[in-house]
Amino acid sequence: MVVAHFTFNCLSLPSYNVRKAEKLQEKRQILFQKRYFCDENKVDVMKLLILVVLSVFQLAERQCPSVPTGLLEAVAFTNTQCHHLTDDNYSFPADDPTAMPRAYGMMGLVRDGKGCFRENLKTVSMLSGFTEEEILEDQAIHVLAYAKACEKVALQKGITSKVPEAWMPVIMELSELPMGEKKDELPMKMMLYSVYYQLDVDLKALFGEDYPLLSGESVAVSKETDYPNALWVPAPECNWEERTKEVSAVVIHYTEGSYAGCISWFLNCESSVSAHYVIRSVDGQVTQMVREADKAYHARTANGYTIGVEHEAYGDIASFFTEAMYESSADLMRSICSRYETIDGHRTFCTDTLDDGTALDSGLHDLGGEGACIQIRGHQHYPDQSHTDPGPFWSWNHYYKLINNHELPMVLGGAGVTEGNFNHENYGNDERRIWVIESDPNTTITLSFDSFDLERDYDFLWIYDGANVNAPQIGRWNTHSPGMVRSTGNALCVEFRSDCLTTAAGWRAHWSVGTVAQVDTIYIHHKEHYGIFPNPVGDCLSLKFPEEGFYDVRIVDILGRIAYKARVFGDTDIDVSQLSKGCYAVHYKRVKTGEENVERFIR
Repeated sequence: MVVAHFTFNCLSLPSYNVRKAEKLQEKRQILFQKRYFCDENKVDVMKLLILVVLSVFQLAERQCPSVPTGLLEAVAFTNTQCHHLTDDNYSFPADDPTAMPRAYGMMGLVRDGKGCFRENLKTVSMLSGFTEEEILEDQAIHVLAYAKACEKVALQKGITSKVPEAWMPVIMELSELPMGEKKDELPMKMMLYSVYYQLDVDLKALFGEDYPLLSGESVAVSKETDYPNALWVPAPECNWEERTKEVSAVVIHYTEGSYAGCISWFLNCESSVSAHYVIRSVDGQVTQMVREADKAYHARTANGYTIGVEHEAYGDIASFFTEAMYESSADLMRSICSRYETIDGHRTFCTDTLDDGTALDSGLHDLGGEGACIQIRGHQHYPDQSHTDPGPFWSWNHYYKLINNHELPMVLGGAGVTEGNFNHENYGNDERRIWVIESDPNTTITLSFDSFDLERDYDFLWIYDGANVNAPQIGRWNTHSPGMVRSTGNALCVEFRSDCLTTAAGWRAHWSVGTVAQVDTIYIHHKEHYGIFPNPVGDCLSLKFPEEGFYDVRIVDILGRIAYKARVFGDTDIDVSQLSKGCYAVHYKRVKTGEENVERFIR
């Protein structure tokens, strides 16, 4: 149970250790590398670009030297993960009365608080001397204006120390979160914890008895929570009502706002909206706000039979979808499935793109109402909706695997076995089957399909280059036969999933063992067959693919924003003359198989 009142140990602040610039810079680079780059070969380019991004904060720190080092970045990361937000980052309609107030820029400043949030863009503008338009349009001015406002507030409050903990009242004063009522205390405390989590401070000393609650280190079991690992922060009765239907599905949402901001929004009757759970991006902390036995207001006509789960994220910024949040959400789903016979984890949506090119993870796609086969799915997948969350950056296939992590594979082959049949005919509904074909060391496995027939658009086969479903994916098949597939090593994993209605004939296949010398004839989708020319790129980017077919292409900048998105057929040239100078990632997925790759280029 959340305690009624929170106090800071401001009178016993931990001593301030001198933070060397080199140490902080190294931590910043590691953070950005993990969130935006994974290719070690690009580290030198990455460091150069990180310095460009971080220079915005360093410029502000130089012009406002009294602001503690790292404080600006910590606030920005808490509110936006250091992304300069514009209207383009929002998928919810601007006039949607249930959507959270929009935050702008790296610091997440609110222009229209919708009668609930404080409009801190106006405050920062007044204190800094910059106009609201200047703050919104220029990233450097945006951060500098916030830094100048910090100095003004600190001066007003008589704060002269550079100890970050001493500036807590400044952060509170410049926050968009409401203050003054009892219900406002916890969201504010959550926001402050997230800020200081990024800094080199003693969190236990700073937050005292509230630290276990805020950190998720220890959650006192409350009779109000349905999920024992959740905090209980009840939304007011104006934002929910008694449920009259049986729970039979779950709606996956994203917040389009911060974790603390979402909780604050659900605590206010002006919002007329709520969800049962909210999950934090950085560490997966779960807060429950409405009992599952009651109806939350989150998905229009689907409210009566669904449980709503919000995830802290903006839909077009991939860095918000952390592994910690995925795993925490999957734990919650397994708990829900264990308590409701009407919800089966195998009936989790997992098909992002169909073989005909339809992208089910983008836009609105009605997959049926109450009683539909797919029971755990996105807001975008229910009838009568206008929201498209969780969108294309949410990895449904990964989420499915985390929820259904208990299935044991059937092992075929083994030492000395060189071939065998692999048939799965006349399969049933609601199947999730995993096979692992193994052979002796220094060998490869070839899997050849003689026949292949699955229910179109609903039943799918995945093949992985390794001994489990987390190995590199070779491809995904539905309407076309895999033909012949070969591993790079001595293991091949095959996974099959069917939905709750309609079956088909299945498949007949044969596998055999070969030598490592045959690896040069590996399946045609190997990453080395793709290419970007030239690199660095001028005004035209040429993409080369191993064979003809449809590919979904996205170009993403260093801050995770989509600069280009299209479906192309085979090799293609893309005009990138309108892109700013910098480093970009090209994500491309073959529509036929679902195989994804990423390349990077410099403009």
